[in-house]
This record gives sequence, structure tokens and C-alpha cells, in this order.
Amino acid sequence: MKEGIVDGYPDGTFRPDQTVSEPEFLSMLLRAYPDNGLTAPSAGEAWYAPYYRYADAHDWPVLRSKDPQEYNRGSVACLIAASSGQKASITVNDAVKYLLAHTLAQGKTSATVEGYAPADKLSRAEAVTFIRNLKNNPSYRPMAADDSAVPAFKTVSSNPPTELLSSAALNPSQAALTVKGIAIGDSAASVLAKLGEPARKDPSEYGFDWYIYNQNYNEYVQVGIRGDKVVGLYSPSDTWSTNKGIKDGAGEQDVQKQYGNPLTSILKGKTRFKLNYGKDEYATYETDGAYVTFFYDLFRNHVVTGVQAIEKTTEQEHAAFYPEASDTLARAFELEVFDMANAGRAKLGLSAFAWDDAAAKTARSHSQDMADQSYFDHADKSGQSPFDRMSGNGIRYHAAAENIAAGQTSAIFAHHGWMNSEGHRKNLLSPFARLGVGVAFGGPLHIYYTQNFYTP
Repeated sequence: MKEGIVDGYPDGTFRPDQTVSEPEFLSMLLRAYPDNGLTAPSAGEAWYAPYYRYADAHDWPVLRSKDPQEYNRGSVACLIAASSGQKASITVNDAVKYLLAHTLAQGKTSATVEGYAPADKLSRAEAVTFIRNLKNNPSYRPMAADDSAVPAFKTVSSNPPTELLSSAALNPSQAALTVKGIAIGDSAASVLAKLGEPARKDPSEYGFDWYIYNQNYNEYVQVGIRGDKVVGLYSPSDTWSTNKGIKDGAGEQDVQKQYGNPLTSILKGKTRFKLNYGKDEYATYETDGAYVTFFYDLFRNHVVTGVQAIEKTTEQEHAAFYPEASDTLARAFELEVFDMANAGRAKLGLSAFAWDDAAAKTARSHSQDMADQSYFDHADKSGQSPFDRMSGNGIRYHAAAENIAAGQTSAIFAHHGWMNSEGHRKNLLSPFARLGVGVAFGGPLHIYYTQNFYTP
């Protein structure tokens, strides 16, 4: 009110819940930028006529209705997106995504199209919030009459797409890795705008949160978020590409041709961490501000079957080889191992396992027992087999199996290790109906993983 952007009522109140009409919001927007060259209305013209003339001159989408009941948050999104240089024909959903990606809006309940509530009416308080967001963004200004060819945000062409959500979308050739349009350095808002709300948020060994997208196992993705930025990416699916043209299914020779020999170690402070690639099961490269790891499938001619990228500073700050013991992290690894098993099956046209709590309890108990008693074997110290343990926990099965692993620093490496081991891979790809996973920290191998499969 002090800046003359919005007027109070004669009784001195602001009435924040009062609905706002299109001409009222249009006037707020242009009053916030007084150097726009607006002229006063001519004699006999409505007070809002100059604002509509300006909108018409810049091809902004307007309804031309004074009724506040006909104006909603979706219309606001379209207007702001158009004033930022987007097409006037932009859809409501794409306009909302644009605002969320550029932090010009945060949404009413969440940073998603649904959470933005485009069908809701616009209140005075919300209108002021929109204007404040625009004023706080130094990159934004509505196109002025003498420079209407210059968009408020720099775009990649004179005819840009209606959805500009991330630095990867703007400059795909600059991103070391792009997963479903997401790149290292993108904002959390752009991730939510592009992918929606994750199924869950898991802690990671790096201290950031993995946003888990497991709604479709053919497109399984993990996006690492620290603060408001993407610092990690992982996908075992056909959802990604690198700026050197490597995609899911590329051969190991293709990777080496583009990237050369992988790193032999990573220096973090004064400690050098040596990298052990096993039977050339994976390879890590430093490129474009990130450490990118390609996982190979030894049973399919060494083709790339997964990729992980960790932002360079995030990797450098992770100064321990093994993560700190945490029940929360162990539970996250369990769910990720389960999801990756199903993503691996989906890639090969197989149906998904169902999660089984009893099997998970059995698996967790065995992992903990191996850690506590410092052994690594399917048979425990009392001589019980996996089948004894499952039966002892009330599981009745026609067929059952167990996988164990130890020493892998994350669920990602444990999964790919199993997929490159013949017996473990057979269990992962067999027609079992149910799977439970248990992870425990401790013991000489630091982390122990167990998978129990069965069919009732």
C-alpha cells in the first residue's frame, strides 16, 4: 500500500480475503513497475482502459471481465507467464509450472499444479504476494512499450517452448546428466513442477534427501535435494541422457570413447579414496561439476543399466567411506533396494514384487545378526537357514530364496552388485510374488543387506 500498488478501502482496512478482479490485478502488476509508459485514461474512458491497452499491445491473455468471480489463480498464472515472455496461448498447467519453476509462486498447499489451486479465486492478500514475488525476482519485469521484443526471462529461442522448468531445459548441452529433464543445480521447485510430489523423501548417505519417484517402475528416478537445489540424480531406467550423448543401453566402449578411462580415486581433503570397480561393473568420471557413475550390466554385454550423478562439492564434503549408522537411513535403504528390484524387473518386462512385512522382519533380523556377530553367511550362528528363519516368523511358502550383501555404501551399489552376480540376479528375476528387505549397520563390513523372496 505504501508503494501505491494497491489501495485500501475508505474505512482504512485492507480486507485481505476480498476477491480481486482481472482489471484490479492488472493495475497492481503495472503500478508495481511505473516506468512502463502508461498514459492516463482519456475523457470518458474507464479507469482500467490504459491497462488493457498495454496488455493488448503485448499480446497478454486477458478475459476482459470486471467480475472477480470470473477471475482465478489460473488466469493470474497465464498473465504472469505471458508478461515474462511466454506465449499468450500457454495452457494454465504450463503457466503454473512456469511460475513454480521460477519461484514466482509457491502454491497454496504445495509447489505442484494441484497445490497451486488454479481454479481458486484470487484474494487481495494473494495478489499482493504475487506482486511481492515478482518484485523480489530481479530477472522479472513486464515488457515495456519500447522494448516489447525483449522477454523478461532469457529463453533459448525466439519461439520458446511453453514450459521452461530448469537449467537443463534451457541449456541441455551444458548439463553433465539430465534425468527426466532435471539436472544438477536445478531448484527443488522445478523438480516438483516437472515431476510432481515424490512418493516419499529418503535420507541419503550424503546428508541430502532423495526424492523418490516410484509411481512407474519403468521410469524410476531418485532426485537428491539439499536446501533448494538438486545435488544428486539416479535412475536405472530409460529416463536420462548425458551431454556427451550417452543413454541407457549404451555400451561400455561408447562410454570410454566419450569419457576416457574412469577415475582411480577421489581426493577429499587430505584423504584419497580409491575406487574399486570389481569386474568393471561400474565406472566413475568427474565431468561438468559432478561425479557421474555408469553402472554396467555384465549379463547384457556390458551395456549401461543405470547412472548416478553427485554434485562435486557434495561428494567432496562426504569425507567418510561408509555413512554414519542410522536406523532411518537403514529403513531408507530397505525401501530403495525394494524399488530398484522392481525397476530392474520392469526393464526386463517382469511383474513387480509385493512388499512383505514378515519377510522384511526376517531379513532385517538376519542383517542385524550378521552385524552383531561379525559373520557373513546365509546360515546363522545357530545353524538356521533362511528357510528356517522365514518359517519361524510364520511365513508359509511354496518357493523361497535369499540374497545377502555386505560392504556396499548404499542401496544403489548393493542392487547393481546383486544384478551382476549370477545367483543373486536369478533370484531377483525369478517369479517370486513377495519380497522383504532388511538392512543393518555395524560389524566388520559396516553395512549388511538381506533380501527374502517367497511365493505363498
